[in-house]
Amino acid sequence: MENPDKEHLEEAEKEREGETPEEHEEAYSFVKETIKEKPLDRRTVLRRAGWIAGAAVLFGVIAALVFSITISGIDKYREDKESAPKVNIPQDEEPSGEEDEETPPEEESQAPVQEPAEFTLADYSNLYKDMVQQAQEPKKAIVTVIGNTSGTDWFNNPSESQKQISGLIVANNGQDLFVLTEYRVVDNVDRIQITFCDGSTVDARFQKTDSNTGLTVLKVPLSEISQESQNCLSVASLGSSYSVSQGEPVIAIGSPMGYSDSIAYGLITSVSNTVNVVDGEYNLLTTDIMGSSDGSGILVNLNGEVVGVIAQSFGLEDSRNIVTALAISQIKELIEQLSNNTDNPYAGIRGMDVTDEIAANTGMPKGVFVDMIAEDSPAMQAGIQKADVITAVKENEVVTVKQYQNELKKCSVGEMIKIKVMRKGAEGYVELEFDVTLTAS
Repeated sequence: MENPDKEHLEEAEKEREGETPEEHEEAYSFVKETIKEKPLDRRTVLRRAGWIAGAAVLFGVIAALVFSITISGIDKYREDKESAPKVNIPQDEEPSGEEDEETPPEEESQAPVQEPAEFTLADYSNLYKDMVQQAQEPKKAIVTVIGNTSGTDWFNNPSESQKQISGLIVANNGQDLFVLTEYRVVDNVDRIQITFCDGSTVDARFQKTDSNTGLTVLKVPLSEISQESQNCLSVASLGSSYSVSQGEPVIAIGSPMGYSDSIAYGLITSVSNTVNVVDGEYNLLTTDIMGSSDGSGILVNLNGEVVGVIAQSFGLEDSRNIVTALAISQIKELIEQLSNNTDNPYAGIRGMDVTDEIAANTGMPKGVFVDMIAEDSPAMQAGIQKADVITAVKENEVVTVKQYQNELKKCSVGEMIKIKVMRKGAEGYVELEFDVTLTAS
């Protein structure tokens, strides 16, 4: 039996053989349509154009408003910064080192010789009571600086850690109160607080820090301090450390023992020790007072004047528990700069004095021996190297680190200065000159 589908296909094929080409194309032609675009609706176009124009205007208005607010905020910040009264801390005149000519002693009148009175336990007790009394006024300028850090514990519960040291009220410009402290207490904290002598606590703002000494100044608007607290506290009386001599009694106030509101008594054992830092050096006051390696606070003389700021990090490794302080006279200018948020010129050199003895024993020229060059510092970029000996800054001769520091203080941030050095080569020392562009410290 034949397949009907096959028979049907054969019949269709025979029919096509008799068709003309035109008839064949017509049989297989498809319906052809032309799709015309929908005519534009003018109202829709106008509506969309209106939306776009309105959005553009709105964006422009918002941008202009944001720009205006930003500019006004910047201008206000500049005006506040410029209009804020500057802090002025009187500087002490450094002794010239020349001894006064001896004057002939006056003839002493013959006075009856009195036998020394016996020093009783009651006298000893009264002596310490008097010293405690002398510390009362300086204590009004002592504050506790608290650094708060928020986080989470091992169980994801909110936690807060605190670190605190002593601070010193160093200035009041009628608008803000300025507090000197150490950077370690405010490093990477979320909140800074200050507790005054009456127990009241307020938030403080970071002002500026000095990386060489670790000293930092905070400020608190007077408007945020109650009148009762303002009546209680006082600005520290900064004395002269140049008049402090070996064997002089001093009082350590603040946290010399590592905890707040502690006090200790002792004697100055040395005034000649120094600490070399980048671009300078500072004198240290060493005492026989046993404190804590984490101690902080101030040293005051028997007149209640601040003569030193405790800085245990500068103590010798084997005597970190002995209270050591930065001499106040040499950091007064620094305190003023930190309070006014001004920059110091920075070269990046730590040096040592080439004394007559060192020069005689080593053949090294007199000047400032470059002990260290800070990485990527202006001095390094200029080409100054470790072991060079600086002999002049801006054509002014320097033979000590102190002279180098004083010459640098006369310069400005961004200024290019010439520094002459002596560098040792195969045939001895040769003089080189470098152009150093100072940056901000």
